[in-house]
Amino acid sequence: MDQTPEPDLEVTVIREPGATVIAVAGELDAATTPDLHEPLTRAAGDAGALVLDLVACEFVDSTGLHAIIQAHGTVEDRGGRFALACVEGGPVARVIEVALPGMLELHASREAALRAVAA
Repeated sequence: MDQTPEPDLEVTVIREPGATVIAVAGELDAATTPDLHEPLTRAAGDAGALVLDLVACEFVDSTGLHAIIQAHGTVEDRGGRFALACVEGGPVARVIEVALPGMLELHASREAALRAVAA
C-alpha cells in the first residue's frame, strides 16, 4: 500500500488566447506558496494578461495573499491585465474580501475572469 501523501497544492499553467491562466488546487499557505512562486512570477512578468484561478483552492493565508498581491502589482506595473477567479462566498473569496477590500475584482469562474482581461 502506497503511503505517499497527496500534494497539498497543485499548480497548472495554461496558455489561453490572449492570457496565461495559473490554476491552483489545494491549500495556499506558508508551506505551499513557494510551489506557486516560480510559475506565478514567470507568468506575471511574461503574460499580456494573467488569470489566477483559485476556484479549486480551499484555503489561503497571508503568504498566499502576499503572492497574489505581488503578481497583481507586477502585471499592472507593466500595463497588463490581472483577474482572479474564486468561488463566490467561499473561504478564499471571504479572506480576500476582508484582507484586501476593493483591491481585486473577484470573478466566479475562470471563463468570467478570462472575459474580464479580454475587455
